[in-house]
Amino acid sequence: MSDIVKKDRPNVIDGFEGWEDRFEGDDRPEGAGIIQGILLKFTNEATWVTRDGDELPANLELVAVDVGRVVQKWQDQQPVETIILEPHQKFPDIQEMNEKVPREDWVEGPDGQPRGPWQAQHILYLLDPKTMDKYTFPTGTTGGRIAVGELRDKTVWMQRLRGPNVYAVVLLSDTFMRTRFGGRQRPHFKIVRWVRLDGEGGEVEALPPPSPHKPAQQTTAQSDLPLTTVEEPSIQEDMNDAIPDFSAELEKAKDPKAPPPRSTARRDLKKKPAKAPSKKRPTSLLDAG
Repeated sequence: MSDIVKKDRPNVIDGFEGWEDRFEGDDRPEGAGIIQGILLKFTNEATWVTRDGDELPANLELVAVDVGRVVQKWQDQQPVETIILEPHQKFPDIQEMNEKVPREDWVEGPDGQPRGPWQAQHILYLLDPKTMDKYTFPTGTTGGRIAVGELRDKTVWMQRLRGPNVYAVVLLSDTFMRTRFGGRQRPHFKIVRWVRLDGEGGEVEALPPPSPHKPAQQTTAQSDLPLTTVEEPSIQEDMNDAIPDFSAELEKAKDPKAPPPRSTARRDLKKKPAKAPSKKRPTSLLDAG
């Protein structure tokens, strides 16, 4: 029996990791645990609020720890059926799914027009590193999808550069989005820094991303070592010269005993006397005449 327990629980370290409070035969609908912690909403007034309408502080820093995608069927403003998409799985044809639903089961959308009960949802999971409070931002809007997608893309690239345990610390913000009706504010996750979540050391500061204007060379495959950035040469290095120090000459004029100014290639060139033209010996009558 002990061997079976060990085999079934290879990653469980203690009771915290193996905690389970559900019962067999639990009749909760599939996907009921999609919302974890505090539900976040982005209002039409471009503010971030909780499910209860409490506005969140603008300086609240949260770690974006995961993303998810689901397709849900809504009824009476509640999800009654949920399809959780696997990684790399495409969204199903939601328009076709809604066409199979009777029109009387359609609901009114945010634009006042009827829409089918099946909706695509993008979900972002966040964590407060100070209090360990969890937050969930589900969105079915175009602006929300863009915001989550942008953050996901940046996280993927940063993890390729720094390792799989690097995540973004974000502020809940907003930005302008053009629409066919002129434009409006959409959700935006402003990245303030990157952190590495390690099993041993907890949260540690991650390295900043390399400058996009300077080439970077990776000296090792390990993610916890820095990337070597090659600096571009300065104008002085390109010309192998420096701007003359006129202040030193002024000081010498005031004090004749002051040491001479440091020599430079341009100053030495000015000091060299001009060569006198050489008298060429005539070699022919034309040259002599």
